[in-house]
Amino acid sequence: MKKIKCKNNFGEIVEISADKFFFRPSAYGLILNDKKLVTLRNKGNGKLWFPGGGIEIGEKLEDGLKREVEEETGLDIEIKKMVLFKENFFYYQPLDEAYHAFLLFFLCTSKNNTLISDEKVDDLESEKPRWTQIKSIKKEDIGDLEDDLFKIIKSL
Repeated sequence: MKKIKCKNNFGEIVEISADKFFFRPSAYGLILNDKKLVTLRNKGNGKLWFPGGGIEIGEKLEDGLKREVEEETGLDIEIKKMVLFKENFFYYQPLDEAYHAFLLFFLCTSKNNTLISDEKVDDLESEKPRWTQIKSIKKEDIGDLEDDLFKIIKSL
């Protein structure tokens, strides 16, 4: 059986059987306000990530992004433009699921700026929504796709 190299949720490179993978379109928001971005912490590796996640069957991309952001941050966003598309192979170890993911990142603003409390975050892997100063974000802080995302973040 063919094996695919990918990162797991701990940032380790693993080889997973190709038959475990399924397609997963995902949308993420780079939510900007006054030189700050909303960041989350990845429970598996403690790295920074951004609100968003998998789009459900029958759900429009923009609706899925708004739903995911609301679940993880409590924010009601306005989507401005797409800033990055990446293809990614990812293994989520706790559920023994592998994804051939299409990740779309959107620049967004928020209609409100109050984040939900940590205990109200509705997500398996993300926690601790925070407004983070862009200048304080380092490339090594980012959980995945750090080169591409860091370049975009520093251009904001």
